[in-house]
Amino acid sequence: MTAIRVLSYNVRYANRGDHHDAWHDRRDAVARLVRFHRPDVAAFQEPLPEQRRDLRDRLPSYEFVGRGRSASGEGEGCPIAVRSDRWEVVADGTFWLSETPSGPSTDWGAAHPRIATWARVRAVDGTAEPLVVNTHFDHVSAEARRESARLLRERLPEMGERAADEPGGSSPTVLVGDLNCTPGSDPHRILLGDDPKADSRGHETPSDDPPALRDAAAVADLRHGPETSLTDFARLIDGRRIDHALVSPAFDVAAFATLADRDDRGRYPSDHLPILTRLSL
Repeated sequence: MTAIRVLSYNVRYANRGDHHDAWHDRRDAVARLVRFHRPDVAAFQEPLPEQRRDLRDRLPSYEFVGRGRSASGEGEGCPIAVRSDRWEVVADGTFWLSETPSGPSTDWGAAHPRIATWARVRAVDGTAEPLVVNTHFDHVSAEARRESARLLRERLPEMGERAADEPGGSSPTVLVGDLNCTPGSDPHRILLGDDPKADSRGHETPSDDPPALRDAAAVADLRHGPETSLTDFARLIDGRRIDHALVSPAFDVAAFATLADRDDRGRYPSDHLPILTRLSL
């Protein structure tokens, strides 16, 4: 049996308007939180290039993959960091949540370009090779969130086949990120395979389209932490669990936690709480 701990954390982009919650006052606390909980994989949302550099500098035992969402590779990203003492990155990539996912693009009324970064990771003992996908859905357009969910479900089988390196093979998958929607919303239901409506092209979603995903928070043997994942740095914002971990049935979900760690100032290090999922294969 191989265990893997996956953390997802929207670290809030470096906004100079955040004043005493500016990135340079939070970056050490963000990195300390990750080092303390020691996930095998840490998936971040929103970091700008300088933030990605800061995280790499402060997390030297992790290998980072992923690029920014702009054409130059800069801008906000969804990087994935992998503990190199336990796992190796076999392959990785980034695509855009749009009608033209192979290149920088924005569709469906999204306020910004949105991306998903994926990494195929292999245990150093060769016992497991899961696929981790990290994404951040649009915060404005409901259509963009729905279509992004459909696009991800369409692409999961393809990524799974790549990960298995054999025709018809599939890879155990963990999809994490800030989905900007709560459990039971349309995008969440679509990702779990419950999409009764026709897609944007007027075709019904095939019933045998990708393997089902499960909400780790709903199926975990142990659930810990607040029911929300959103903060204003000082307080929790109730009823806003918008950060999710969705897993394929191959995983046993031992625990799901929303981590309410505060920094040494007594504030949350981001406007999101990180989520940590303990899985085994």
